[in-house]
Amino acid sequence: MAKLLDLYDVHDQERRDELAKLNREARRKGWWQLYSDIPYSTYIGLEAEAKTLLTYQHVIPGLLQTEAYAEAINRETLTDPPIEALEQQLEVRMQRQGLLTRPDPMQVRAVLDEAALRRLVGGEEVMKAQLQRLLELSTRRNVIIQVIPFSAGAYPGTRTGPFLILRYEHPADPDVIYVEGDSDPFPDREGTAHRYGVIFDNLRACAMSAAESQALIKKLVAEL
Repeated sequence: MAKLLDLYDVHDQERRDELAKLNREARRKGWWQLYSDIPYSTYIGLEAEAKTLLTYQHVIPGLLQTEAYAEAINRETLTDPPIEALEQQLEVRMQRQGLLTRPDPMQVRAVLDEAALRRLVGGEEVMKAQLQRLLELSTRRNVIIQVIPFSAGAYPGTRTGPFLILRYEHPADPDVIYVEGDSDPFPDREGTAHRYGVIFDNLRACAMSAAESQALIKKLVAEL
């Protein structure tokens, strides 16, 4: 692309970045396009291209869920969904997890409220396997899991609610914010990404270290 821009005497850096971005977007095709009818298909496409995911949740994030946990949480939280819809959502969620193991894996920084670890989604066996999955993932170099303990009391995210930030490798691609309850993710606007980035940093400061979080998860596994 750079050689082509040079050939056409496009030297303005802002214009070059804009054209390079359009070129990348035009070439983007992926498995998620097969599921364009699901409500969050836009988010899936944005997630698939992201370099880094920062997520704060009160339940286990989708990319870190076991299949049994994902199935249970979908079944127990959706109101009379068609069986086909449940199966499709489960299939999509499991495919999304390939982002963690691809050759250039997504970097994940997850901050979880302790309630996410203690809520028995699907029962004790399902939850035990889910906690063991978190321990397994936390040993990967591209995954960091931190837990905010109940002892932290009220903390910055208490009123903010769950959210996530997608960040991209190319500086011309803006961060994307997804706030639970909103219908669509949105790119940075009027400093929103910066504000949520600050909130996320504060959440990490309130949380236990990765090692302390691993110890807590191991303790909860032993109790089940």
